[in-house]
Amino acid sequence: MSVETSLMILMLVILTGGTIEAGYAFYQYNGAQQAARTGARIAATSDPVARSVSTMTGLSNTTSQGDAFPDYEIHCSDDTRRCTQGSYDTAAMRRIVFGPDEDGTCGATSRPRRGMCDVFKDTESAHVDVAYISSGLGRAGFQADAAPLVSVTLRDVPLNFVFLDLVGLKGVIHLPPVEATLMGEDLRNG
Repeated sequence: MSVETSLMILMLVILTGGTIEAGYAFYQYNGAQQAARTGARIAATSDPVARSVSTMTGLSNTTSQGDAFPDYEIHCSDDTRRCTQGSYDTAAMRRIVFGPDEDGTCGATSRPRRGMCDVFKDTESAHVDVAYISSGLGRAGFQADAAPLVSVTLRDVPLNFVFLDLVGLKGVIHLPPVEATLMGEDLRNG
């Protein structure tokens, strides 16, 4: 009888621990989603990380003024501090990660001053990618008429666990990439 009781207690402890871990992982994933949304909102209304986005005209040998804006896709990553096209703006990325106050710290702050790390404390600049993708809107020949879709991705964020971290799994399991996309607004003047 005591063997059966011991097995049942062990099963209940494992089940309870697993439920706690799963719930905490879901909580962290929700936080990462909200951070990505916050980052996308800031990126869509601020100076672009890829400086070339605000000056693109779309004109080329095959595109004339007034034609539909040609397709483009520009990816910027903070861990490389590079964009696939144009130069990288460190201040714009800091604004996305730390918020409009650009204080360089993460923590509780007023809603208009929140950045990604203020919403989700495990956000680090090196985990943030920003992409500017053609939306099919805009006309070539008009500076800053690119009208991009702005996508912010939070990737490679390690999951924190309550019990599994105690047995040496800290930093081994990562959240899946979380992405939020918004239509870019006037990116000429932030």
